[in-house]
Amino acid sequence: MTIDFKTPMTFYELIGIILAVLALIIPFIKWLYEKWFKRLKIDFLISDVITIYFNRSGSYINLGGVYKADNKTATIKNISAKVIRKADNAMLNLTWSTFPSPTVKEIGGQYEHSFETAHPFSANADSLTPAFIEFTDEKTNISEEIAIAIQPLYNAENSILNQQGITLIEADRQAHATTEYSDSKVKLYEFCFWKTGKYEVELITKYDNTEFVKKYNFELSQDDANKLQGNIEKLLVDPIAACFNARPQYYSIRKNLSV
Repeated sequence: MTIDFKTPMTFYELIGIILAVLALIIPFIKWLYEKWFKRLKIDFLISDVITIYFNRSGSYINLGGVYKADNKTATIKNISAKVIRKADNAMLNLTWSTFPSPTVKEIGGQYEHSFETAHPFSANADSLTPAFIEFTDEKTNISEEIAIAIQPLYNAENSILNQQGITLIEADRQAHATTEYSDSKVKLYEFCFWKTGKYEVELITKYDNTEFVKKYNFELSQDDANKLQGNIEKLLVDPIAACFNARPQYYSIRKNLSV
């Protein structure tokens, strides 16, 4: 095909060329805008309830909500929390452990939550991504430390249980009378972070190459603290309770959060 550059271009030919050029550069402009000018905005909308625990896994919390990502999809790489006891500024450092299901399933006639090991996930653009998070002490060996602290008592309790014809009440009485019981009780109180008073929770979300922090507050009453610390007594006699199929129910406390 011969092109005659001496012949003036018609108006319609000019419009056609312009449209063709626009068709080529618009995708690039859109990519450029998405990549460099359209900013990600992300937030965590909490469910306003926190669950507080103390057991053989130590002191930890559970909370849930949704991540709201505007304009872009974000990769949530890590979620951690700091719980600050305002009375003395003591701090409990926690990291994500599992994603408990918000619903329960019937397993063998019992209703249980299912759990998924915590892992990075995507918060999709312009949508809400649910996140229910159970945290654990940042010290990965906390369960082992608690086990070591109460093992001398458990050894003593096993000796008590070896007595012929021992009853639950008598085994419990003898265990309470041992020096191992007193010593282990003191040690477990040191592991329990929860006392009466006000607390602040800092929720730290690491995403892409940055992070953001949300802060919340809650308060434990004397009754709340007594119930959580009461789990210490249950831990102390766990072998005896297990021997007589009388495992106790460990308390957890649900509290409302405020900003």
